[in-house]
Amino acid sequence: MSNQKEFKVNTARDALALLSQKMFEKFGKEALADIESVWFKLGLTVGRKMEKSLPDNRLTTAASTFVEDGRKRGTNIEFLRLDDNGFCITGDSCGLGLTGKGRELCWACMGLDRGIFEAISGKKIKMEIKKSLAANDKNCEVLIEL
Repeated sequence: MSNQKEFKVNTARDALALLSQKMFEKFGKEALADIESVWFKLGLTVGRKMEKSLPDNRLTTAASTFVEDGRKRGTNIEFLRLDDNGFCITGDSCGLGLTGKGRELCWACMGLDRGIFEAISGKKIKMEIKKSLAANDKNCEVLIEL
């Protein structure tokens, strides 16, 4: 077992995050495609449900709702950019407990966010993880564009 504090499981999303961490620890890079696939499928489902409550499917609307939901869960998230073509957010905590677990695992788990925004926008999105707590950066910075 690692020296880091155990990630607390309070939701199904937390359980998937912990399982993803354990699968990556056990199987390494071989597990990443499967981890990403499951997170992406969950994201598509979450995005389709979210879309029903949004007034439109613009990226600015979806991103604003996404950030507000994160803040309600206690995550400190701020916009660095927000427009119709994309957005960039930064935060200083990882809601999935990935701090120090590796950039590759972060990318795989961020399949959730890719799925959410693809489902809502109906378009493929591009995502760049500029900084990641999982990679031991001081904060996270994620760019999502159409």
